Amino acid sequence: MQNACRLILFAFLGLFAPHINAHTTTGDNPETLAWVLKTADVLENRLNDAVADADVAGLLIKLMESYEDFEAVALTGLYCHEARTAAELGRNHCNWLTNYAREKDLNSLILRAQDARTQAAKMRMAAATCLKTTTQYAQEVGFTLADVLYSNADVIEHDLTDGLAAQDFHILSQKVEHAERIFHDTEVLGRRLNNCETVSKAAREGIAACSEVLNSQNWTLVNKNIQKALACAAKIKERAGECRF
Repeated sequence: MQNACRLILFAFLGLFAPHINAHTTTGDNPETLAWVLKTADVLENRLNDAVADADVAGLLIKLMESYEDFEAVALTGLYCHEARTAAELGRNHCNWLTNYAREKDLNSLILRAQDARTQAAKMRMAAATCLKTTTQYAQEVGFTLADVLYSNADVIEHDLTDGLAAQDFHILSQKVEHAERIFHDTEVLGRRLNNCETVSKAAREGIAACSEVLNSQNWTLVNKNIQKALACAAKIKERAGECRF
């Protein structure tokens, strides 16, 4: 009897082992990693120019442009740990508006640009390594950039419908604020992809609709503006598959 039970258990584990193992090998889609490599090249070139320029106004502009590029990579939620970490650190170095721990004089800005350039190089090397070691499973099911946009829209829809269903302005505000942030993240990523203007435009309109929701004085207006925002999220879902790097 015990032997029979063991045979049944081994058969059961054998049946589900491939499925379990597949989920433990999840990685990034090669298209996403290739886009990260391209973005890292753009960042290194821009930050090289920033360091060589040695002009405060030019440095500030290039740092803010680089901040958004690092942010776009950070928002994709990479499985490639070293690339994800470099994107986060690079974004922090470039964010001279909210990072109060460092000075804003020319020399400090140059140091920021140099540190961010180092992170861009690390991000590129990490993405290249992860691309080489991507498993067959990850090639088939890893998140593409279009998947990220679609997933963002799905989160927005849940936030907006939950906020509306609550019939409570406090809960509504929390949900809509989060949805507005995801619309912003979607717009940031969409602007860096080809054939993605429709998605970027829908994200901008979604941000405006969320602002209108937060300014609504009664639930009739809330519902009207929530529907506008939901329509924007639906448009993102509909057209996300067209976006390419």
